[in-house]
Amino acid sequence: MGKVALAVCAHPDDLEFFCGGSTIAMARDGWDVFLAIATDGDRGAHDLAVSRESLAAQRREESRRAGQTLGLSGIVFLGKEDGELYLDPSLRSDLTRVYRKVQPDRLITFDPWRRYELHPDHRAIGFAALDARLAARLPLYYADQLRDGLRVCTVREILLFNTDEPDCYVDITGTFDAKLSALAEHRSQWESIWDDTARSLRQEAERAGRASGHVMAEAFKRIFVPMGPVSADWDLEEEGC
Repeated sequence: MGKVALAVCAHPDDLEFFCGGSTIAMARDGWDVFLAIATDGDRGAHDLAVSRESLAAQRREESRRAGQTLGLSGIVFLGKEDGELYLDPSLRSDLTRVYRKVQPDRLITFDPWRRYELHPDHRAIGFAALDARLAARLPLYYADQLRDGLRVCTVREILLFNTDEPDCYVDITGTFDAKLSALAEHRSQWESIWDDTARSLRQEAERAGRASGHVMAEAFKRIFVPMGPVSADWDLEEEGC
């Protein structure tokens, strides 16, 4: 039986920017990788002549094209308001529904404890993703979802990207160019500053590579969660990063 990963991000290009190389590597290694995008990024422009509606439509299409390059098995658009993500019950409920539908073995999201993170959406989605992980495994959270035919879901492994304290590195030496190709699909965001962006990402990948013995890498904080009494899958052994 194949393994399933779910990435939970705030904006359409977050996954490609922060861990696109790892996503491609997982897909090539046989993982089914799904992506939940909380907002359409409809405020991500500097031109007042651009309408939020047209930008949202453009960014969804950019995500679909990038997802093909990443090898994603599916994308869920939650349609929350860009710049207005909050750790509230509606966001947690929506994410819980996604977890119960996708049944991921691995959760990938922002590290919400990163020092000096200035983007409120990045902080909010990290906390919401982690909170929804608990809700998804307990049947009395959002029980209506179970009556709709979904099943509780326990995620054992969490990879937090954009972290201050990495302890897990993924070799992206062979996937870095594809990562750039996926990110380049987000033309609304990166086309005007592409050369600087690509150079910066290469430097960051090389720094993570030097820290881990690879040519290029992406860094994560890994959390492996032992099971408590509500889900006692004690026979599942912990695997390395």
